[in-house]
Amino acid sequence: MNKITILVLLFSFLLANCQKKPILKNDRVEANNTEKIQTINLNQYTNNTNYFIKTFDVNKDGIKDKIVSHNRYLGDELLLFLGDKGSNYNLALKSTNFSEDGGNQITDIKETKEGFEIITQFPDRGYLQNTYFVSSINNKFILKKIQSESESWQDGYTEKCSQNINVDLKKTITELLKVISNTKKNCTKIYNKQSKVEIKYGYFLLVI
Repeated sequence: MNKITILVLLFSFLLANCQKKPILKNDRVEANNTEKIQTINLNQYTNNTNYFIKTFDVNKDGIKDKIVSHNRYLGDELLLFLGDKGSNYNLALKSTNFSEDGGNQITDIKETKEGFEIITQFPDRGYLQNTYFVSSINNKFILKKIQSESESWQDGYTEKCSQNINVDLKKTITELLKVISNTKKNCTKIYNKQSKVEIKYGYFLLVI
């Protein structure tokens, strides 16, 4: 066997080993990610006083599902487990309950015809409530709309605002907040004393 043949065989051996390494690395990464996902299960939250659980049919398939949320002042985590016919609950969504540091806190989660709504309120003086409407569409969970209501006792009015959002809750909280902040609010002010109504639609203001 001459030197050229030996060099060709050695080069082929090294090339084959180099091609295998990335595949093995990717396999390990995928296995590790799968393992992390599987570690999240409903049993972790059933007796955890940091969380509360709501039970109803979110995706309207006739099977009860579970929504897990941090209690107020304890965090903004929200998880959705879809039930199956075998009485198992599988994680379908990990998102936010829209609680804010120094701001609104989660107060309730309620069933709706299209999915569910998340309700937050300002815990200190005054009244400010936000309601986040989530629709289940082909097992995707879309934040469709936000309605807010606040009162100004100094000026004697109640303000109601609405935003059409239409964004997937699987996006990061940074992405969600960016979409919300960039979406125009349509607001109406109802004055209690002067019986005056202000309707704000985008950049337009109508006073009645």
